[in-house]
Amino acid sequence: MRRQERTMQQLDPLAAGTSWDVAVTFSLLTWAYAVIVSISSFGYTDNPVFLIVALVILTISICYHLWSAAPQHAPYPRRNYIFVVTLTISAAVFQIASDGTGSISMLTEWGPIAVALVFASASGYRSLPDLYYGGLAAVVALFAALGLDSLHHPLPFGMLYFCVSGVALVSIVVLGQGSYTHKASRILLAWQKTVNETAVEPGIVAETDIAGPLSREARELLVELLARGRITEADTQRARQLSAEIRSELLLLAEQTWVERSGCTLHDPEKVLSKFDLSAQSAISALISGLLEAGVVNLQVSLRVDPSSERLSCVIQGTESLHALTGGKLRTHLASFLRVMYVVFEDVRFINNDGHVNVMFYYAK
Repeated sequence: MRRQERTMQQLDPLAAGTSWDVAVTFSLLTWAYAVIVSISSFGYTDNPVFLIVALVILTISICYHLWSAAPQHAPYPRRNYIFVVTLTISAAVFQIASDGTGSISMLTEWGPIAVALVFASASGYRSLPDLYYGGLAAVVALFAALGLDSLHHPLPFGMLYFCVSGVALVSIVVLGQGSYTHKASRILLAWQKTVNETAVEPGIVAETDIAGPLSREARELLVELLARGRITEADTQRARQLSAEIRSELLLLAEQTWVERSGCTLHDPEKVLSKFDLSAQSAISALISGLLEAGVVNLQVSLRVDPSSERLSCVIQGTESLHALTGGKLRTHLASFLRVMYVVFEDVRFINNDGHVNVMFYYAK
């Protein structure tokens, strides 16, 4: 299991799933805007080579950003974020430098706008310090680039106004996303602290597990006895039988693990199930529930320690029933469960082929 950071993606991976939709939308809009503006202004660009380089770098940055933000690659690491920020700023600088001495317009200077949109699309993936430091680097670099570029243009309002207006959108986005991330992460951390203080083991035995059919039979027996007003030998035998069944059920529940109580068969020859912490147990239990709801049966959880990496290897196997969800419907049903798994565990793999369902992942803490 990875060390949890104060990012929205790791604090609330299920709700942060919408960040992927935002990242895709903003990234595609950014790329389309840059391409359209570049094509429309390419004829009177002073340095077309710089403009082409800017588009190539921006394309690489957006592709790498979307790859890192994809749910199956969660969580979004700091080094990837630094790489994306560096490439995006570089693309903006090359775009600004491409218009050396010609006419200038803030609408055709797509570099700062692209930087702002990429920052906006990454709000849910990194912590507050990363967002602020990345934003500060972007503001300083773009301010300097715009300042140098303004020396070659007649500006009616002066260089300072031109530079400030160029980085204003980036500053607004960074400050806004930073404020939101700070407030939301504090609320989620406080909520997690409250939940952890009152948390119980997933699959813990509830009163309803015991007060089921056996308790109803015992209640019916008591009602009959009260109605008749006397106890027969048959009533005594029936009471003994119910008592033995209830005792047997209690012993069975006490010996079962939380995996077995979730409805799975456990294969744990190395006795490593206890290494899972509460968040890992909750994620696995939720996935098992999702598989059962989808009609996947004969679920088996196999655990072992990987000798090469010393990580805990886990495989959840099952087969599709006659009425089970299959193909794309199964993946859609399990999407929210898998998004949590991608954040909590490492190297998560979901395979659905020939009626078999396999979920494989590693756990390290």
